[in-house]
Amino acid sequence: MIILSAIGGLNFLLPLIRFSFYDQMLVALELTDTQIGTLGAIHGLLSVLGYFFSGILAGKANVKKLLIISCIGMAASSLWYATLPDYTSLIIIHILLGFFGVTTFWTPYLKTIRNLGNHSEQGRLFGMSEAVRGVAQTLVAFLCLGVMGLFAEVTMGFRALVLINVAAFVILTILVIFFIPDFDKEKAKESVPEKTKVEESTSKGFIKIFLNSSTWICIFLVFCAYTLWITVGSYMGTYTTRVLHVSPQLSSALSIIRSYIIVVVAGVTGGILMDKFRYKSQGMLTAFLSIAVFGVAMYFTSSMPLLCVMVTIVISYMANAIKSTYWSILGESGISIEDTAAAISIISTIGLSPDLFVPPVISRFIEYGERIGNVDAGFDLMIFLDHCLGAIRSYC
Repeated sequence: MIILSAIGGLNFLLPLIRFSFYDQMLVALELTDTQIGTLGAIHGLLSVLGYFFSGILAGKANVKKLLIISCIGMAASSLWYATLPDYTSLIIIHILLGFFGVTTFWTPYLKTIRNLGNHSEQGRLFGMSEAVRGVAQTLVAFLCLGVMGLFAEVTMGFRALVLINVAAFVILTILVIFFIPDFDKEKAKESVPEKTKVEESTSKGFIKIFLNSSTWICIFLVFCAYTLWITVGSYMGTYTTRVLHVSPQLSSALSIIRSYIIVVVAGVTGGILMDKFRYKSQGMLTAFLSIAVFGVAMYFTSSMPLLCVMVTIVISYMANAIKSTYWSILGESGISIEDTAAAISIISTIGLSPDLFVPPVISRFIEYGERIGNVDAGFDLMIFLDHCLGAIRSYC
């Protein structure tokens, strides 16, 4: 679980580097807000497609080989990224990062985590896995922040940051080769009738699961929660820089706390707290309502930077508590263990589709605010969008 969770965390660190190093990314790659948003949408498109095809691959290909291909592909794509190429090349790189980070990895990872415990332990299992992902991201992100501080020039520091990610994936490739069991060899020991039954379920169960109301309950929850999480993670950093006038270095440090350290705390405590509720949806309702309340507080504390920063940290905790545990509702909603792979593919494809539209929409909000000479207005639109989603989800 530790190795797979670490890969799952670092697979998204570089594609979502804007979460922590947004302003440095603008300078080092000579991009605009809209171009950064477009790159996010491109990676999101490949991720959405990857979520679907990952379920198909997981049922047909060797799991260990898929994991090795994922790590090698991420290392190679990151190495190309380290050359700080032009915008066209960055588009191709984000396509590759989406493919290797999701298609060859996602379903094998989630299915393995779910099978590690029974129904009553799902919140803690997914919470702990999210926490391990957060630890891996935090260690690498703070290492990147420290290395960037060694360079006077932003461009050189950003290149060093990307090379650290390359080294991390080389190490993870070695760990997968030597420590991850070959799951398919274990499956081969099963009886032929049972194996045939599993293969039939994998190949023919998608339509049945797609039409299942339980699947759509999960899709709706994941869709709203993921939209909130992307917005909080991607733009709270540049919000503190442009609206609260915090320095880029301090903003990056705060972003790492929100995006990674909070992930660890929310993963551990959020999973335990969700398991305390009779129904996990009750716990998630409480978290959504809390985000709405603290979101309103952002409007009234923007003139008090220290207090506003604390508010953004609380919002980050709530958003990550939901994200770290929303896969734990699969059993509660009525999805069986046998249908996990197909359900994850369908739910991920639709529920995580905000990757496609949130970055370009929010980036245009920000540029609108700058164009009219009031950047606060752009961020107000962003917060209003989150309020709408939170309100709809809480009402339903």
